[in-house]
Amino acid sequence: MIDRIWLHPPLAIARLGPSPVPCDNYRWGPSDLSPRGTGKTTVVPAVTLDLAADGTLSERMPAQTRFKDADGWRPVCPYFELHATWTSGGDRRTGPLTEAVLAESGLSRADLRWRVAVANLKAYHYTQATGDRVEAHAEVRGDDHTRHPLDGTSPQGDARPLVPAGARLPLGAVQLPAPNAALPELRLRFTPGAGAVYGPTDLATRARGTEYRLPPERLILDAGAVWCGFPLQNTSDDPRTVPGGLFAGAELEESLGLVDDVCDGTVVATLPGGLTATARIVVGPPDFAPDRRPFISLADGLADRVRREDVHDPAYLADERLTALEVRDLFERVLETMGNVNVEVQNGRFRTPPLEPPRKLTSVLLELTDRGRRRHRRYVALEVLEDLLREQPGLLRRVVREPVPEEPVWDERMPVAMRGADSYALHLTRRQYDLLVNWSRTLRGNTEAGS
Repeated sequence: MIDRIWLHPPLAIARLGPSPVPCDNYRWGPSDLSPRGTGKTTVVPAVTLDLAADGTLSERMPAQTRFKDADGWRPVCPYFELHATWTSGGDRRTGPLTEAVLAESGLSRADLRWRVAVANLKAYHYTQATGDRVEAHAEVRGDDHTRHPLDGTSPQGDARPLVPAGARLPLGAVQLPAPNAALPELRLRFTPGAGAVYGPTDLATRARGTEYRLPPERLILDAGAVWCGFPLQNTSDDPRTVPGGLFAGAELEESLGLVDDVCDGTVVATLPGGLTATARIVVGPPDFAPDRRPFISLADGLADRVRREDVHDPAYLADERLTALEVRDLFERVLETMGNVNVEVQNGRFRTPPLEPPRKLTSVLLELTDRGRRRHRRYVALEVLEDLLREQPGLLRRVVREPVPEEPVWDERMPVAMRGADSYALHLTRRQYDLLVNWSRTLRGNTEAGS
C-alpha cells in the first residue's frame, strides 16, 4: 500500500533554447588548476535520457556535451521522477514509483494525474493589472505519452488582457515517457520555451526610431493592455521597479509592451486517496558559461537558510575535510567567475571619473583583467591563502564585503562592481562570510597554539 509520494528533484531549473534537440546531460568535473591551466571547471558528459515523440524512452552516454547546434542553444529539459514509500509483504519500502508498485496497490498508470502550471508575471509585477498575467497549464493522465504544449494566455475576464482571445504565448511543453523494462520509473519531462520575445500588434509604430524589431508572428499582444502603456520614467521610488537599471536602459516614456517566454511554476502528481507530490520548475536563460561556476549559487542560498549555524560549530571548523575543502571550492568558483569579468569595463562603469587608460602599451590587451585573474589564481592554493590570513589577521574583514551592511554602498571590497538582486552591492551569503572569518580565526589559533 502506497502511503507517501514525492518528486525528485523538488526544484529544477530549465534553460531556454530554440533548438529542437535538448542539451545532453553533464556534470562538473575537476577544475583545471595546473600552473598553465585554464582555471575552468571541466564539463564531463553523463548518462542522458532521450525521449521520442511517441513517448519511447532510451538511455545514451554522449561522447561529448554540445550546448549549441545549427538551430541555436539546446534547451535544458529536466525530468521529474516520482518516488514513494509503500508496504509490500509486510515490509516498508522506499524508492522510485513504477507500474509494478502501482499494481501492488491495485492502481495503474491511468490512475495517476499530472498537473503542470506555469506563469510569466513580469508585466503583472509592475502593473498589478490582472489582465497582464500570462499563465499556462496542462493536465495529463499517467498513460498519456503525447506532448502537451503550455500555451500562455491572460485572464479573459479583464477589460484588456495582454494576451488576447485566440492568441497564445508559448511557455514550453510537457511529456510523460512510457516506462519500459530498462527504465521503469514514472517521470515527466518539462521542455521550456525557445527564448523568444513577443510584442504588441503596434510595435512598429511605438518603437519607431529605435532598433526594436520582431517577426510578425510574434506581434500578438494587445496594444491597449496596461503593460503596453506602463510609464518608465520617474519610477525611482516605485518598489515595483527594484532593482534599478531595468528596461534594458531604454530611454522611453512608456513600455514597449515586450514579454519573453521565461516562466516558473509547479509540477504536481496525484494518486487516488489524496496522495500528492509537488515540485517547482524555474525557467532561466541559456548557460553562456557552463564551465564557470558562480561563487554564489542557489545551493549557497539554500544552505544559508538551513545550515548557517554549522560554520560556528568548533567541531565543524576543526574538521579540515569540511572547512578547508569548502573554502577552496569557494575560491575556485571566485576564480571561475573572475574569468568571465572584463575588469577594464567594470572599472570604467563604477569610477567617477573613470580611470585613464595606461599611457604605455603593453603586451597584455586587458591588463587589469589579466592581473586580477592571476591574483585570484594564487588563492586556490590553500597554503598561499592560509599564510596570507595568518600574516594579516584583519584582511578578510577589510577586503570582503560583509552581508547586509548598515550602509549598502559601493566600494572596493569584494566582490567589486557586481550588483545583487536588490540593486545594492553584491555580497556573499552570511554563511559563506562567517565560514571565511571563522576559518581564518581557527588558522591563527592553531598557529599560536603550535608556537
